Amino acid sequence: MNRWAGTLWLVAILSLVIPNGLAAEVLTNDAVVAMVKAGLGEAIILEKIKTSQAQFDLSAQGLVRLKQSGVSEAIIKAMMEAPGPPAAPGAPSPQAVAQQTQEAVSLYRQGKAVEAEAAFDKLLAERPDDANLKVWKSLAILEQARAKKDADESGYKPLVVKAYTILQPLGRTQAKNPDWNYAMALAFWLNDRPTWGGRAARTALDLRPNFAEPMVLLGDLAYDSDVAALSAPVGSARRETVAMWLGAAPRKEYERALAVPDLTAAVRAETLYKLGRLSADLEKKPGEARQYWERAVAADPGCRYGVMAQNRLKAGPAK
Repeated sequence: MNRWAGTLWLVAILSLVIPNGLAAEVLTNDAVVAMVKAGLGEAIILEKIKTSQAQFDLSAQGLVRLKQSGVSEAIIKAMMEAPGPPAAPGAPSPQAVAQQTQEAVSLYRQGKAVEAEAAFDKLLAERPDDANLKVWKSLAILEQARAKKDADESGYKPLVVKAYTILQPLGRTQAKNPDWNYAMALAFWLNDRPTWGGRAARTALDLRPNFAEPMVLLGDLAYDSDVAALSAPVGSARRETVAMWLGAAPRKEYERALAVPDLTAAVRAETLYKLGRLSADLEKKPGEARQYWERAVAADPGCRYGVMAQNRLKAGPAK
């Protein structure tokens, strides 16, 4: 009887651990248990695990069942350290995934917001739970809204709502993500919530001190505040206070952004353009404004703010 049992175990082992010539062998928990019950030595089983592809169930329940089946701790440890099964044919490698993500981010940084959104949509179809991709997609949408706002076009608010709908549910997991905080700051600013926008921008800077984009946004918020104060009645306390320091707060933030190491050409052009706008529209210094716009064009003539700077140079500071 024992002889027959031993034969049956050998047949089971052979069916589990000998390649059939049609598919690569993948060891499972059942195969390891079968080898242990057949009396194969621990060294042999360890070598088999080491040289085979594996797809083990290493959940808490799976480990308990292995222990109850007589599998030693040394074998269980080897199972936990074993490499997983090879990637399915056609599945992108981690390096390829990182490259695809970087290419989409590069589109965003180049100001190609529509193309960037499409690229992030494609990546999200493959990785729908990737929160980081959702943040980048939202930034691409908000950049489209910013472009409409810069061009004095209506219809950018639906884009802001679209981005906020993606961002808001991520708050529980992305609150420490500076990119998420910056995206939220943009959404608040574009939706006329400057106080909340400022808070989110400052949080992004707390998390990433050399983050130029929130610095520029804080400059925009300060610029908007100065412009609003100038619309107050002549002689009012608010107007008189702002008039004493007109442009100082936004200038401080823009110049802080310019001092960030390795600043991208597009952000440099944006910051210089906005310093020119401040010089022309608030400080009434057309010569200084022209110098800033010339530097913006030199920084990145093809980006949105490089083009806007060229238009201001053609029209003159008063336009």
